[in-house]
Amino acid sequence: MGETEQLTPTIRPKSAVNADDSTPRSMWLARVWAAAVIIVMALNFVMVVWYVVRTGDTTSFLSHQMMTPFLSIIYTGLGVVIINHRPRNPIGWIFLIVSSSYVLSALVAGALLYTSILPAPLDSLLLDLATWLGNWAWLPAQLLPLTFVFLLFPDGRLLSPRWRIIGWAAGLGLLSLMLGLAAHPGPIADWASQPNPFGIAGAERVLDSLMTVGSVLLAIGVFGSMFAIAVRFRRSEGIERARMKWLVYAAILILIAGAFTLPYWLTGNLAGGLALELSIVLTNLVTLGIAVAVTIAIVGYRLYDIDVIINRTLVYSVMTGVIILIYSIVVGTASVFFGSSGNWLLTLVATGLVAVLFQPIRDRLQRGVNHLLYGQRDEPFEVMARLGQSLEQTITPDSAYPTIVETVAQAMRLPYVAIQIPRGGQRWTAGAYGIPGGDPVSYELTHQGEIVGWLQVGRRAPDEAFNPADERLLQNIARQAGAAVHNAQLTADLQRSRQQIVAGREEERRRLRRDLHDGLGPSLASLLLEARVLRRMIRDDPAAAERLADEMQGDIRETIDDVRRVVNELRPPALDDLGLVPAIQMMADKFGRPRGDGAAGTVIQVEALEAPPSLPAAVEVAAYRIIQEALTNVTHHARARHACIRLRLDRELHIEIADDGIGFNGSRDEGVGLHSMRERAAELGGSLIVSRRPEGGTLVSATLPIGGAG
Repeated sequence: MGETEQLTPTIRPKSAVNADDSTPRSMWLARVWAAAVIIVMALNFVMVVWYVVRTGDTTSFLSHQMMTPFLSIIYTGLGVVIINHRPRNPIGWIFLIVSSSYVLSALVAGALLYTSILPAPLDSLLLDLATWLGNWAWLPAQLLPLTFVFLLFPDGRLLSPRWRIIGWAAGLGLLSLMLGLAAHPGPIADWASQPNPFGIAGAERVLDSLMTVGSVLLAIGVFGSMFAIAVRFRRSEGIERARMKWLVYAAILILIAGAFTLPYWLTGNLAGGLALELSIVLTNLVTLGIAVAVTIAIVGYRLYDIDVIINRTLVYSVMTGVIILIYSIVVGTASVFFGSSGNWLLTLVATGLVAVLFQPIRDRLQRGVNHLLYGQRDEPFEVMARLGQSLEQTITPDSAYPTIVETVAQAMRLPYVAIQIPRGGQRWTAGAYGIPGGDPVSYELTHQGEIVGWLQVGRRAPDEAFNPADERLLQNIARQAGAAVHNAQLTADLQRSRQQIVAGREEERRRLRRDLHDGLGPSLASLLLEARVLRRMIRDDPAAAERLADEMQGDIRETIDDVRRVVNELRPPALDDLGLVPAIQMMADKFGRPRGDGAAGTVIQVEALEAPPSLPAAVEVAAYRIIQEALTNVTHHARARHACIRLRLDRELHIEIADDGIGFNGSRDEGVGLHSMRERAAELGGSLIVSRRPEGGTLVSATLPIGGAG
């Protein structure tokens, strides 16, 4: 086959900016920023460890003194990576701002430790500054990932200019809250005995209103940004869908973390202790998970199989929640009826019930998650039935192709599906769904051993191979699609054949009208005038009348020849006068005569039944014209000495014209004559093959069905 003719455009995401676009200035600034963060956090960590060793106080050590520096360094690294690969994407700089917020929070947490060991007045000054910064400096770290990162993901651009209002709402809301907390007079949150050293006296009402408005704007920004992610995911296909899945995974982690921490907050069991520490750590890790997922999606989404990660996370997280729920219901219900006595027995019963239900629940969850991620690949019969129902509703042959690709893509959650059919020595894309990404997998579409097309299937993720279930289903689809494509091609060929028949009939009528109007019409009109003149001349000049009569005989003879020519073009008269085989024998004798240039004629032999049964008129004409064209090629081009015509009749009429000439050179010898022969056979549903004989020369083989011709 030749080069593939691809009609479906390949759409490149706007975010595909080359790393070469990086500017030295931006990278220099990012690296200096990163170095400063690392140095400050290292010094802070040394001071915190020195304090713990000296005092033995480990209050909030895990969640603040350890976790906050860790988050600041990780966010810094992620920001530098994004800036290095995508310097025009503002998400990298947003991560650096988030890291700075964590740096301030870490410094505040470290400074508060030293307020108890520093001498006056340093202790009060440090306490005032640390509590004031700690009251508002944490806001960017917690809110920027939930607003601007979501709003600009993945290419750093808004969905459209209309989404600017969400960005303005998030930005103004964040600034309003920070300003309100920084300037509000009175005690600082979490430090009831510590007044705000920078509070503006008498501005409580104004600042309260400012923070209320800021909270509303921030809520609009957060929910609007999440809605933007949902819109992007719904519109995404192919490469963009692969990027969006990473943020979906981060959203799943957020929901899981919220599900596990919400009961503690609702029951008030987070009042101090290890539970509070673990809750803070879990929340921070989930926030960090968003950043990691965003970075992978922007920089290297091809490196990991996100579908597998999402699959297993969903299954085992939901499984864990279901087990805990079952265990809690069993123990709680039994405790209500039987009291607290026999707790060991209740625990044993609950554990046994969980063990019995574990595998059935897991299997059901796995099927549900597989259906969500991979479509109906584990339900092949439903997919085949769905495809069959869709094909039944197609109206035109051309609509079968988009129906097949859309049904397959949606049923199996595939980013790209296309059907290609052979046309003019090339692969022509007859229908496509989705956006191609990478090298699609190709499946041959066959019908009765003949290739009628190809099913092109895009992988769900780059470099991801289909598993055996996918392969089996796609092969079954290819078999059913092969029959559908063949039927569509037959229907299209039938429509084209009907159009050609109608066009040919009208063209034949036009030719007949032209011949009758331009040839026979003027000739007969001229003869009529000559007859009128002849009548007058018979009385006045008999000799001239005799000469005119001779001229009229010649004109009448020419007119008769014109009529015969028109009739012969409609149907060879020899077929009606002699029959098919004698007409072919007479034609062979005519072609076998020596040519006028002195060259010897070709010896042509006819092998056929002397009196074959009556054949349909269309079959006789097609056979006669095919043999006539073949003998023309034999005598004028092949330089053959011998030729043989064989006719064999069973359910079809088989025709062979063999010669010992120079042979057939394939497509180079294809001309108008061969094309006309093929068309005559195809019009009756037959076939014609021209090939080179092993012993030399050319063999023309034609097969003409008899039953459908008339």
